[in-house]
Amino acid sequence: MPARLPGKRVLVVEDNPALAYDIDDSLREVGAHVVGPALDLATGLKLARENHLDAAVLDIDLGRDFVWPLAHQLKGHDIPFVFVSAECGDKLPEDFRNVVCLDKPAPTRKILETVSEALASAKGD
Repeated sequence: MPARLPGKRVLVVEDNPALAYDIDDSLREVGAHVVGPALDLATGLKLARENHLDAAVLDIDLGRDFVWPLAHQLKGHDIPFVFVSAECGDKLPEDFRNVVCLDKPAPTRKILETVSEALASAKGD
């Protein structure tokens, strides 16, 4: 069954504009309200501070910055997130080894399913 995310507020942080907007479009197609997308860490942090979020999709390497400060912020507020990155594997800090990391290029359907699963796990379903 395809993922459905009606009304869920999902932050997208991805420095590749084409991929960011592809994820954005796909989330909207399943009913999510997309916050962003943010193309850099500073914008991602700002959007996370200024918006109620249900979940997030994060790239790890954002050019000049890594997403770790934002990931720590989300984790501290119990907001589930998934990584979609070429930096998966042993490069993940210990704090995030339990977070799903999908290797790029990840199929959009897999990203949506993983966000849906993260939300369900966060609620204890």
